[in-house]
Amino acid sequence: MSAMAKAQKAKGEAYAAEAEKLLTKKSWFGSTSRNFEDAAESYEKAANAFKVGGLTTEAGDAYMRAAAIYSDKLSDLLSASKTLNSAGTCYKKTSPADAIKAYTKAVVVYTDNARITQAAKIQKEIAELYETEEIDEGGKSHIVLAIEAYEQAAEFFEMEGSKSSESQCLTKIAELCTAALDPPDYVRGSQLYDDLGRRCLESNLLKFNAKGYFLQACLCHLASGDSVGASQAMAKYDSLDYTFGESREGKFANSLIEAVEGYDVEGFSTACYDFDRISKLNPWQTSILVSVKRSIDDGNNDEDDDEVDLT
Repeated sequence: MSAMAKAQKAKGEAYAAEAEKLLTKKSWFGSTSRNFEDAAESYEKAANAFKVGGLTTEAGDAYMRAAAIYSDKLSDLLSASKTLNSAGTCYKKTSPADAIKAYTKAVVVYTDNARITQAAKIQKEIAELYETEEIDEGGKSHIVLAIEAYEQAAEFFEMEGSKSSESQCLTKIAELCTAALDPPDYVRGSQLYDDLGRRCLESNLLKFNAKGYFLQACLCHLASGDSVGASQAMAKYDSLDYTFGESREGKFANSLIEAVEGYDVEGFSTACYDFDRISKLNPWQTSILVSVKRSIDDGNNDEDDDEVDLT
């Protein structure tokens, strides 16, 4: 531990000790609200000292103690939510599970205080932690927990009319359902991408993004082994967006459907190559296309995903 870290640790511990004294200090009328306010402030000072010294776990603990005082002793929900949020931010670096617990409490306080936008942002943080940190709870995988957290965040954003943020959460749900969930839920993925595409068509600024979502929906149909459903989706999207059929995305989807129905591996690879030359395939698309190609390429059925060449 560096000299500065040691100094900040000592300072933090001193502030924490001061807070404890204030909590146990009695007057003729018992502990006063002023004592509680001073104690919470001292814990916040302790947290800041620990944080400056790089002691993020200790900082998180101090913020949690301050939050408990604000919530239980002072009924100061605004300060409680802020300190819980700060605790989560500190814990993220060393203990993601504790960060989720702090953030979850913050979400409850924010919603109780009608601060839905703040609750939505923190709920999205929770979802991202579940997604990346592989924290399993209550018999549920971290992917299932991430999906549930993104769903809640999307609901919060919808309440506040934050359509862009809501769509971001729905897109993450679709990606996780189809590329990370075991087994994949391609049906839900196709429904989500379908809905996202329709939403884009309602906005002049976003309507050009609809084609990408409609392509994703078609890929989900193909990945589930439903080329008929993919063809029906194409017809539907042509009626919703007259430009889709002649777009790069629409032509690509049509070529893939024809290749799948004809068990044409070469045609499938050519379609992928031609599309990738102009519009680079993203990791999600590559993963889905590999899955589809394996279903029509008998010679590669037993190969690992990274050995399947789309082109």
